[in-house]
Amino acid sequence: MRTLLILLIINTLPLFLFADAAVDTTGPTSLLYNGAEYVKQFNVTKGDPFFPASKNAGSVKYHQNWYRDIEVHYDCEDDYVLVRDMRGLLKLRLINEMLDEFFIDGHHFVKKTFNTPSGEFFELLFEGKRTLLVKWMKRLNTDTKSTDTYILKNNILLIENGKTRQVMQEKDILESAKENAKVLKKVLKDNGIRFRKDPIKASKLMIQEMETKGW
Repeated sequence: MRTLLILLIINTLPLFLFADAAVDTTGPTSLLYNGAEYVKQFNVTKGDPFFPASKNAGSVKYHQNWYRDIEVHYDCEDDYVLVRDMRGLLKLRLINEMLDEFFIDGHHFVKKTFNTPSGEFFELLFEGKRTLLVKWMKRLNTDTKSTDTYILKNNILLIENGKTRQVMQEKDILESAKENAKVLKKVLKDNGIRFRKDPIKASKLMIQEMETKGW
């Protein structure tokens, strides 16, 4: 009788002691498949609204659960994240309010509430004393030379001392370490990087250098 009672206690413990530690899976009843069907129409001959990725291999943190090693697409025109349904057929649009962050081919995106209460997704380039983010956007270009083709644009943001500012020129980064501006310029030169040609890579390298040196 005593042995039976002990077994009953052991079998019951996980039901209430470890309930919070449970991790949702990609089974038939998974919360991952909680979303609307993605029915957006676009002409593929003129491009697409998705963040450029070669494999679309990624992970999402959805409903406070991580779902790893899944196919992920990011519509950076409308700020939607898409996954396949459990049959691997239809794309599902995840509910933004339930989505905290995600990865696509090594690119890490996080939600920030700069412009809207529900938040928008930004690629996280660096996080330390300073935070460097990129807002990726695809828009239809309607000029006379190239009508209705998708153009990828970006907006670099630097968060420092609780303030957010846009990074448009090299000097926008150098302002954070004016006394070491020559050193930072030399770092770019030594690595063969020009801000005008690759502002994202240049910004990240300068911020990393400042953080490493403790500036």
